[in-house]
Amino acid sequence: MGGPATITIDHPMALAAVAGEACVSAEALLQSLEQRYSRYRDDSLVAHINRRAGSGQWTPLDEEATALLQFCSTLWAQSSGLFDPTAGILRRVWDFKLGRPGDTGQLPVLLEKVGWPLVTFEGNRIHLEKQGMELDLGGIVKEYGADMVSRHLRSRGITTALVELAGDVVALGRRQTGARWRVGISDPGQPTSALLSVELENAALATSGNYQRVIEIEGTRYSHFLNPSTGWPVAGPSSVSVISDTCLTAGAVATVACLMPPRECHAWLARAGLPWLRVDGDGQLSGPLHEAHPGGTNARN
Repeated sequence: MGGPATITIDHPMALAAVAGEACVSAEALLQSLEQRYSRYRDDSLVAHINRRAGSGQWTPLDEEATALLQFCSTLWAQSSGLFDPTAGILRRVWDFKLGRPGDTGQLPVLLEKVGWPLVTFEGNRIHLEKQGMELDLGGIVKEYGADMVSRHLRSRGITTALVELAGDVVALGRRQTGARWRVGISDPGQPTSALLSVELENAALATSGNYQRVIEIEGTRYSHFLNPSTGWPVAGPSSVSVISDTCLTAGAVATVACLMPPRECHAWLARAGLPWLRVDGDGQLSGPLHEAHPGGTNARN
């Protein structure tokens, strides 16, 4: 899932055994999701789809995979093509671990294999039209996993918990004390510190940003978010955090916002109608969450 996973269950002693079993089975659930949707595993569904790209062979999908890919289609349309799960192939040019570009001359060839309209659906099966195309669901699977774990916990009778997957969280109910769950939003300039904290109850918080993986080109810092039309990194906000009833929705809105220039980003977030916080490259904060916590720069968990 691309990062650490933590499940915190606030339970009475009588439910200790139930809570322990729920954590074990939740771990198995996450491993199953990674096995199905990771592009790094040769035996995953995504890898199977990618190997058949351009071959004319279709890959059958179950109900879950169909729903996830339909969500991708909706988000691609709503974002005017900025969210595109076929754009992962462009990372062959950009080394975000070392923070430098590779051979940008490859981009024209790679861009020919990028485009959600090249993903064909027929009933409950899928095919990528061009050889060499790749599907990458990394932009939604982590958030989907957080939602699935929270549902799993509820099905086991756990109604007071906090699920965190690589910084994205889902809060179930309130703590045993009656207090809401307090969650910090990281400072892009100092990721181990919090800009402000929010209180969550039966809600999710997702953050997308460029502060952990960046490339500097001619003095300008660019994020790991790639424009699927140009193949180049975007110079969007340092981070965007969104609260919603599901982590999948919160993460999708935040991710698309990070692909947009400032004015379009603000309009997109306003249309979503959800609480949000945007941190620009100069450290400027904006959004309803900042307005609700005007002294939030001094707030901590």
